[in-house]
Amino acid sequence: MKSYIGLYIILFVFAAGFISCDENTVGPSHKKIGTSTSTNAFITVSPVSASAPTTGSTVTVTLRYVNIASDPAKTLVLKLREGATGDFTTIQTFDETSQATGVEVTRTVDYPVTQAAGTSLTFRLELTTQVEFPKLVNRAAFPVR
Repeated sequence: MKSYIGLYIILFVFAAGFISCDENTVGPSHKKIGTSTSTNAFITVSPVSASAPTTGSTVTVTLRYVNIASDPAKTLVLKLREGATGDFTTIQTFDETSQATGVEVTRTVDYPVTQAAGTSLTFRLELTTQVEFPKLVNRAAFPVR
Protein backbone atom coordinates (compact mmCIF):
# COMPACT_ATOMS: atom_id res chain seq x y z
CA MET A 1 0.00 0.00 0.00
CA LYS A 2 2.83 2.39 0.91
CA SER A 3 4.46 1.83 -2.49
CA TYR A 4 1.30 3.00 -4.23
CA ILE A 5 1.24 6.29 -2.29
CA GLY A 6 4.56 7.30 -3.86
CA LEU A 7 3.21 6.40 -7.30
CA TYR A 8 0.07 8.48 -6.72
CA ILE A 9 2.15 11.47 -5.67
CA ILE A 10 4.34 11.20 -8.78
CA LEU A 11 1.25 10.94 -11.03
CA PHE A 12 -0.38 13.93 -9.32
CA VAL A 13 2.72 16.12 -9.71
CA PHE A 14 3.04 15.09 -13.36
CA ALA A 15 -0.64 15.82 -14.05
CA ALA A 16 -0.49 19.19 -12.28
CA GLY A 17 2.61 20.18 -14.26
CA PHE A 18 1.02 19.09 -17.53
CA ILE A 19 -2.23 20.99 -16.89
CA SER A 20 -0.53 24.20 -15.74
CA CYS A 21 1.55 24.52 -18.91
CA ASP A 22 -1.28 26.08 -20.90
CA GLU A 23 -0.27 29.32 -22.53
CA ASN A 24 -2.34 32.39 -21.63
CA THR A 25 -4.07 34.30 -24.38
CA VAL A 26 -2.87 37.80 -25.11
CA GLY A 27 -4.96 40.36 -23.23
CA PRO A 28 -6.54 43.43 -24.79
CA SER A 29 -4.35 46.46 -25.28
CA HIS A 30 -4.96 49.57 -23.19
CA LYS A 31 -5.09 53.24 -24.03
CA LYS A 32 -3.95 55.99 -21.69
CA ILE A 33 -6.51 58.79 -21.72
CA GLY A 34 -5.04 61.14 -19.12
CA THR A 35 -3.38 61.48 -15.75
CA SER A 36 -4.50 62.17 -12.22
CA THR A 37 -2.92 62.73 -8.83
CA SER A 38 -3.98 61.67 -5.39
CA THR A 39 -4.27 64.98 -3.57
CA ASN A 40 -5.72 64.77 -0.07
CA ALA A 41 -9.04 66.66 -0.14
CA PHE A 42 -11.87 66.75 2.41
CA ILE A 43 -15.33 68.28 2.72
CA THR A 44 -17.32 68.66 5.95
CA VAL A 45 -20.72 70.19 6.67
CA SER A 46 -21.89 71.35 10.10
CA PRO A 47 -24.19 71.24 11.85
CA VAL A 48 -25.62 67.95 10.58
CA SER A 49 -27.45 65.95 13.23
CA ALA A 50 -30.77 64.25 13.95
CA SER A 51 -32.37 67.69 14.26
CA ALA A 52 -30.31 69.85 11.88
CA PRO A 53 -30.21 71.41 9.41
CA THR A 54 -33.70 72.82 9.12
CA THR A 55 -35.24 74.97 6.43
CA GLY A 56 -34.13 78.56 7.00
CA SER A 57 -30.95 77.64 8.89
CA THR A 58 -27.37 77.98 7.66
CA VAL A 59 -24.76 75.26 7.39
CA THR A 60 -21.01 75.80 7.21
CA VAL A 61 -19.27 73.86 4.46
CA THR A 62 -15.52 73.46 4.97
CA LEU A 63 -13.32 72.52 2.01
CA ARG A 64 -9.73 71.40 2.69
CA TYR A 65 -6.97 70.12 0.44
CA VAL A 66 -3.20 69.81 0.37
CA ASN A 67 -1.71 71.92 -2.43
CA ILE A 68 1.16 69.71 -3.57
CA ALA A 69 4.04 71.32 -5.43
CA SER A 70 4.20 68.62 -8.14
CA ASP A 71 0.59 69.30 -9.16
CA PRO A 72 -0.62 72.69 -7.87
CA ALA A 73 -4.31 73.55 -7.70
CA LYS A 74 -6.11 75.69 -10.27
CA THR A 75 -9.70 75.90 -9.05
CA LEU A 76 -11.79 74.70 -6.14
CA VAL A 77 -15.53 74.39 -6.76
CA LEU A 78 -18.31 73.74 -4.26
CA LYS A 79 -21.33 72.01 -5.81
CA LEU A 80 -24.69 70.81 -4.50
CA ARG A 81 -27.15 68.15 -5.58
CA GLU A 82 -30.72 68.32 -4.28
CA GLY A 83 -32.40 64.93 -4.07
CA ALA A 84 -30.99 61.46 -4.53
CA THR A 85 -30.33 61.84 -8.27
CA GLY A 86 -29.69 64.61 -10.73
CA ASP A 87 -26.95 67.02 -11.59
CA PHE A 88 -24.76 69.04 -9.26
CA THR A 89 -25.10 72.82 -9.42
CA THR A 90 -22.22 75.18 -8.67
CA ILE A 91 -22.51 77.11 -5.40
CA GLN A 92 -19.12 78.86 -5.38
CA THR A 93 -15.83 78.76 -7.30
CA PHE A 94 -12.41 79.70 -5.91
CA ASP A 95 -9.33 80.57 -7.99
CA GLU A 96 -6.50 78.66 -6.31
CA THR A 97 -3.62 79.51 -8.67
CA SER A 98 -1.98 81.89 -6.18
CA GLN A 99 -2.08 79.51 -3.17
CA ALA A 100 1.21 78.46 -1.58
CA THR A 101 2.31 74.89 -2.29
CA GLY A 102 3.18 72.26 0.28
CA VAL A 103 0.50 73.43 2.71
CA GLU A 104 -3.09 72.61 3.58
CA VAL A 105 -5.59 75.14 2.21
CA THR A 106 -8.97 75.64 3.90
CA ARG A 107 -12.02 77.43 2.49
CA THR A 108 -15.37 77.87 4.25
CA VAL A 109 -18.76 78.71 2.78
CA ASP A 110 -21.92 79.51 4.74
CA TYR A 111 -24.82 77.97 2.82
CA PRO A 112 -28.41 79.01 3.63
CA VAL A 113 -30.72 75.97 3.57
CA THR A 114 -33.85 76.88 1.60
CA GLN A 115 -34.96 73.37 0.62
CA ALA A 116 -38.09 71.79 2.06
CA ALA A 117 -37.92 69.28 4.90
CA GLY A 118 -37.05 65.78 3.68
CA THR A 119 -34.95 66.99 0.73
CA SER A 120 -31.66 65.14 0.49
CA LEU A 121 -28.58 67.37 0.08
CA THR A 122 -25.18 66.20 -1.22
CA PHE A 123 -22.26 68.64 -1.32
CA ARG A 124 -19.29 68.03 -3.64
CA LEU A 125 -15.76 69.42 -3.61
CA GLU A 126 -14.24 69.56 -7.10
CA LEU A 127 -10.52 70.31 -7.17
CA THR A 128 -8.96 71.00 -10.57
CA THR A 129 -5.17 70.84 -10.88
CA GLN A 130 -2.69 70.80 -13.76
CA VAL A 131 -3.65 67.23 -14.78
CA GLU A 132 -6.63 66.29 -16.93
CA PHE A 133 -8.98 64.86 -14.30
CA PRO A 134 -10.35 66.76 -11.28
CA LYS A 135 -10.44 65.35 -7.77
CA LEU A 136 -14.07 64.83 -6.68
CA VAL A 137 -15.02 64.38 -3.03
CA ASN A 138 -18.67 64.04 -1.95
CA ARG A 139 -20.04 64.64 1.51
CA ALA A 140 -22.52 61.84 2.29
CA ALA A 141 -26.12 62.89 1.62
CA PHE A 142 -28.20 64.15 4.52
CA PRO A 143 -31.85 65.25 4.75
CA VAL A 144 -33.20 68.67 5.62
CA ARG A 145 -35.13 68.31 8.90
